[in-house]
Amino acid sequence: MKNGNTIIESIGDYLPPTVVSSKEVLEGCVNEPRFPLERITGIKERRMAGVEEFALDLARKAIQACLDRSKYTAKDIDTVICCNISHYDAPRKYSFEPSSAIKLHKEFGFDDAVVFDISNACAGVFTGIYLADAYLKSGSAERVMVVSGEYITHLTKTAQKEIVDFKDPRMACLTLGDSGVALILERSDRDDVGFHAMEMLTLGDHSSLCIAKSTDFDHGGAIMLTESARLADVAVKEGSKQLVRMMKENPDKEVDMLLTHQTSKLSIQAGYREVNRLMEKQKFSSENTINNLAERGNTSSTSHIIAIMDNIRKGTFQPGQNILFSVNASGVTLGASLYTFDDLPKRMLNGNGHEAKAGLNGNGQHADGRSPKRVVIDSIGTIPAGVDIRKGTFDLTDYVADQCMKQSNLSGEDVDLLIFSGVYRDEFICEPAIAALIAGNIKMRSDNYRNSTNSFALDVMNGALGFLNSIDAGCSAINSGKVQNALILTAEIENNKETLPDTLLGIEETASGVILRKAKEGEQGFSDIVFEKYTDAIDQWVVSSTWLEGTGTTVLQPELEEKAEDVFIDCILKTLDKHENIKQLLNDGKITKIIPQQISESFILRLSQAMGLSKDLFVDVTKDRKDLFTSSIAYGMQQMKEDGQGKPGDIALIIGVGSGVQVGCALYHF
Repeated sequence: MKNGNTIIESIGDYLPPTVVSSKEVLEGCVNEPRFPLERITGIKERRMAGVEEFALDLARKAIQACLDRSKYTAKDIDTVICCNISHYDAPRKYSFEPSSAIKLHKEFGFDDAVVFDISNACAGVFTGIYLADAYLKSGSAERVMVVSGEYITHLTKTAQKEIVDFKDPRMACLTLGDSGVALILERSDRDDVGFHAMEMLTLGDHSSLCIAKSTDFDHGGAIMLTESARLADVAVKEGSKQLVRMMKENPDKEVDMLLTHQTSKLSIQAGYREVNRLMEKQKFSSENTINNLAERGNTSSTSHIIAIMDNIRKGTFQPGQNILFSVNASGVTLGASLYTFDDLPKRMLNGNGHEAKAGLNGNGQHADGRSPKRVVIDSIGTIPAGVDIRKGTFDLTDYVADQCMKQSNLSGEDVDLLIFSGVYRDEFICEPAIAALIAGNIKMRSDNYRNSTNSFALDVMNGALGFLNSIDAGCSAINSGKVQNALILTAEIENNKETLPDTLLGIEETASGVILRKAKEGEQGFSDIVFEKYTDAIDQWVVSSTWLEGTGTTVLQPELEEKAEDVFIDCILKTLDKHENIKQLLNDGKITKIIPQQISESFILRLSQAMGLSKDLFVDVTKDRKDLFTSSIAYGMQQMKEDGQGKPGDIALIIGVGSGVQVGCALYHF
């Protein structure tokens, strides 16, 4: 555990140059709704990308601005978390693999960083900050970058074709704006500045109030369907309780400014009025509540950070001021954070306001290993052969979640953290987090969430390696003291099986899960969770989606190289050679089992031969199955359990590999 608070070391922001007014947005609707959009929302204009710049471009420019203002370089960063909802990276193309984070690494050279994507609707950036705080507190990282490039006005363009009237659930799409942000976070040796308190909360019962997915219309595209009034009601009432509780728990930190998610003028006003009502005093007003909607609109996950930089440029913030962040997003995900400024406003105005620390700029000390031996797998859920379940994301995950909880003698009420790491899902849903929808299904603290700060759900997306990234995140959240347990789930379906049955990914339609908890006396668990990146081979496994002209049907477009498995094996060998502890255990014969990526029997055989080890040492559960993809770890561990393996003192080596190319390894001590 590291002392001191997590602080923001640098911020980068970027706004595309095209300005579009609310009047122009309404005039662009096929059926122009008679609705005073500007007057009701307070949004006069917003920035729009989508011609030459898309989601990845916005993230890229924000990162460059962040590094320009920082004392660090890309080589000093331990972890990069990309948090945008939209992965719309080219005209009519949505990227699934490789992750945005690995693409950004290829450009900037985050050589010593673990990189992955998360998704949690408009709460994405604060979800990234939450994970960064866990990594920093647990000692798993020294410096973390959180980045988001939100090209979301493609939803506006789809809505303009579909909206019928002002009551249409697509109306919220007309409030959106595009932008990019990036932050570098690190631990300070001070406790009077930075994040004093941070809470994230998922109210899965309300996860259906806002859904973004592929449209059903022939023109294609993505659309967001929102029950705006009900969503705002939940966010205001429950979010206000969270804010009031945080202020009462930190009475020595008098809040100077309130910054809520920038959705509409009316929702911001309703929020601070509800806080005032609960506090029974006039604490907040338009004078100390930030509103930057007029020129930005709702910029989704980047909203708070764009507002911070806008107000830094206006001279709003001073060192020592306390700001209370209020987060709300579909899911419903709520958050509250209390932050005290150091000289961040001055540094950001002056560009690189620091002198670089000696020995850094590429040569800094990084966290050695990602997880102490303090977290164990308490239970495992898979789909047994012969079980008849519809091959859908939620049918599959509900089954394995139930299996995990029964084995651990838990219910949804007991789950602190839920992470979903699947890539391919029903209806191409991209909002809310699939984890939030699952949280609703399993009744994750459905009745007592108002009294709990540990009920949080999010998605991790990093191709086949996402499950190991999720385990790493779960370990850090547990070791940092944020949560006591984590339910890690995944499920995959073949999206093209009905539309283009001759163009499939070749992955097993299944699900799996594990529950992680802190090790008890005498238990061991995970150690040496390591990740490596080989972006020279980034084009080996590429999957995106598009819409068939004339039908609007969404289809996957896989570009899978024939020699990808050979490249995967070569990258695995390079990774093992880099990490002396793992290499020494292999050489000494102390590793009793290896759980490799479960691509195919032939892949596992060739990997064993390349490593110069007997295939008997490798767990192989590929018989009568396709590529187990994100379920490889859980199925491999389940097979060991069924075979009676994993006796005290045994060590299993987990090897994951996926698009990017990225390799992840972990030791599990029984």
